[in-house]
Formats: sequence, structure tokens, C-alpha cells
Amino acid sequence: MDNEEPIVWHEPILDEYWNRLEAKMNQLDIDTKIERINFENVEITKERMAALVAIFRSGRATNSSTMFYFCNANLCADGIISLSELVDVSSDLNYLFLEHNRIDNMESAHCLSRSLKSHNCINELVMTHCDLGRSPEILSVILQSDIRHIYLGSNNIDSLGSVTVAEYLEGNPPIHRIELNRNCLNDDDAILISQALKRNTNLEEIMLITNNLTSIGVKALLTCVFDGSSLNAISESNHTLRRLTIFTEDISYMQHCINALLELGRTQKIVFVLQDNDSLLKYLANVPVGLIPEVLAKRGRIVDEHQQEHLNIVYSTMRWWNMPMLYSYHHCVKTDTKRKIEMTV
Repeated sequence: MDNEEPIVWHEPILDEYWNRLEAKMNQLDIDTKIERINFENVEITKERMAALVAIFRSGRATNSSTMFYFCNANLCADGIISLSELVDVSSDLNYLFLEHNRIDNMESAHCLSRSLKSHNCINELVMTHCDLGRSPEILSVILQSDIRHIYLGSNNIDSLGSVTVAEYLEGNPPIHRIELNRNCLNDDDAILISQALKRNTNLEEIMLITNNLTSIGVKALLTCVFDGSSLNAISESNHTLRRLTIFTEDISYMQHCINALLELGRTQKIVFVLQDNDSLLKYLANVPVGLIPEVLAKRGRIVDEHQQEHLNIVYSTMRWWNMPMLYSYHHCVKTDTKRKIEMTV
């Protein structure tokens, strides 16, 4: 839901209906299975949230709900704290949706984050349209919950928030997906996030559709997963990220190309840049001479079906390389090995 719907604000006249709902829930058999709790476009006061917690604590619906959906419910600070208690007593909870609910209190943010972090089953947290970009400190607290899949789209996250996101990702937290669509991130923010991703080995997907990115920001993000400036740079690129979603469906070809790039593993990326003779010579320029045979052997195993190509690349490299140095290196290794054998005998 992108546009906030009108909310039904709480009035005394509604108490009768809330009382009926609570009475019905209190009449449930112990351990009744309620798979989903859904409140949308209706204000939930702290008293009503507390009553819901009491029902779950009593054993009714405990350990059975897998999804809580509170959308545009005007959860105040006390309401978020009660919601955290609800999370604590719902051990089977997998999904928590808090769309269109603004958290503007550090105490409630910490309370929610602690409950989420200590929960064993929650996999997905959706906090779109929560205006988290307004407070990078609260954004940081929410991120520290370490939910595997977290959705933070349409939160007005700008450059201040990007610092928070980058610092979090650089710490290599145990999350697999983060969604930052429809925010206010620019090229500088993309560069900052790309630098953080180079130090991250857990994240598998990041979504950045509809931000203020140009080709500069896109290039920075692509470079973090495939930095072809040297063999070391390729090796030190991010090889864990499997999806980097930047473009919408109307530019699906570009997105397809990015996805194809992310399918390459570390070895495949290195072999890819070694396919061209000139590239091979460039990348081998700073490689220790003793590693050259290993590089050629690795490439040879992969292109064995093209034997002529393999012989050509070996010939070009050996003609260019300092052959006496390479020979002396192997002569030294062979002599040292022979001496070790003789000493053992």
C-alpha cells in the first residue's frame, strides 16, 4: 500500500466492538490456532494492545500465530512497547508487518529491536512508510534487530540514513535481504553503500529501485561485486550478493545483465577477465612469478575444450614473461624439494 489510507480513529463509541472482539478471543479454546492477526487502517490504543497481549499470555493462540499485520494503526510509543511483548509471547511468529506506523521514541524502538533480535523464528520485518529517515538513530536501532529480511522502502531515507545503513552493513550482520526502494539515496550514498558491501559476506540481496541514482552510483555498486582493476581487486570483491535490484521492469534488460553478472563466482570472474590475451598480460603484471604456472593451469583446465586457444595464451604469456626468472624459481623449488627428501631419507 503506497498511499496512506484514511484511518479510523478510536472513539468511545467503538469500545463496544473492541470488547466483543476481546470477549470472543477469550472464549477460544486453549492453544487455538490463529495463523494471522490483521489490523488495518484502524487506530489501536495502548489499552487495546495490552488486552491483546493479555489474551496471548493466557495461552489462547499462543505459539500459533505466524503473521502480525499492523498497517496504519497509529501505534504510539506505549503501543509499540506492548507490541514487543506480543512478539515475545508469540514463539511461532515469522512475519511482522508495521507499514505506515511512525516510531518516534527511542525507548519503544529499543524495546521492539530487543524483542525481534531475541526471537528465534521471525524471518521478515516490513517497515515501509514509517518515516525512519527522519531519525537515523531510530533507524540504526531497528536495523540492529538483525532480521534476515528487512523492508525499509518509502522511508525518506537520505544521505544521513545512508551512513547508518552503510555502517550497519559494513559490520557484516546476519541479514540476507534489505529493501531500500523509493527512498532519497543519491550517487554518494550508493558509493558509501558499495564500500560497505565489499566487507559484507552475508547479504544476498539489496533492492534500490526508484532512488536518485545516476550511472555513477550504478557503476559504484557494480564495481563492488566485480572490481576488475586487478586480480586482487577481483578476489576482494563481494561474491555473496546474488541480487542487486536497481532498475524497474521497464529497463528489465539492464537488470537482466546485472543478474547475470552476479551469478559469477570468484573463480569465474577471474577466468572471465583472463580470456583476452591483452587482459591476461595486464592482470599478470603484478602477480608473483611463482604463481604464474598456477594461474595458467587454472585457466587451462577451464578452457581445455579450446586447446588451440590455451596454447596461444601460454605462448603469448611466456614470450612476454621473464623466462629466466620463472625457470630459476622452479629450479629453486625443485632443488629445495629434493634436499628435503634426501634429509628425510
